[in-house]
Amino acid sequence: MSNAFVDFQNVWLAYNEELLAQKNYAVEDINLSVNQGEFVAIVGPSWCGKSTFMKLATGLRIPSRGSIRIGGEPVTGPLKISGMAFQAPSLLPWRTTVDNVLLPLEIVEPYRSNFKAKRAEYEDRARKLLQKVGLAGYEDKFPWQLSGGMQQRVSICR
Repeated sequence: MSNAFVDFQNVWLAYNEELLAQKNYAVEDINLSVNQGEFVAIVGPSWCGKSTFMKLATGLRIPSRGSIRIGGEPVTGPLKISGMAFQAPSLLPWRTTVDNVLLPLEIVEPYRSNFKAKRAEYEDRARKLLQKVGLAGYEDKFPWQLSGGMQQRVSICR
């Protein structure tokens, strides 16, 4: 058993059962151990599996074969200790900037249970966070009213 903080052992991923039956994998046989405090960069051309790797590392995807441990615990679903900013911001167009930032708190436990009671506190923190990334004055705008870079900062705040 590895003492690594991030530990991928023989990880393979097919995106669905049909591709698995065809042995058509998005990533094959990843073995990687990263210790606490180490820095790793995953680089490569388009479609080589970088985003797929990150989805596996954050629990957004579960491997078809192999195992992943983060902090010594098996990854069985989305991790609460990680966040991920996707290439495209993926903001909900009908929600304001601040409401897009608040979305995870509305839908993920343990915040979801207390969201209505603590909304004012959460919103205040979200507005302060948006100010820190240069979006003061844009908190009540919709995504279509923001530039691409501004949308990406909202996504990072979320």
